[in-house]
Amino acid sequence: MTTDTLPDWEFDDEFDGGQETCGRVIVNLYLYIRDQPSGRRLLVISRDPGAPVELPAWCRMTRNKLAAMQHPYYLIILKPELIER
Repeated sequence: MTTDTLPDWEFDDEFDGGQETCGRVIVNLYLYIRDQPSGRRLLVISRDPGAPVELPAWCRMTRNKLAAMQHPYYLIILKPELIER
């Protein structure tokens, strides 16, 4: 299901992958988040039809948490296990 209505999610920052393929979005996303703190809530926008499969797989492999998804919107919490408590 694709929607143009932004979900009612709380997030700290936004990354829009535009019309890029999901592979390119993932590379650019990695470069974008590599210096950001753990626990940051990032809204990722990817219109690529493969994103509903590829972004959850990327989150599992990188240990980022996919908190919610509603294609083309994905709410990712960066490295939640590293948050100091």
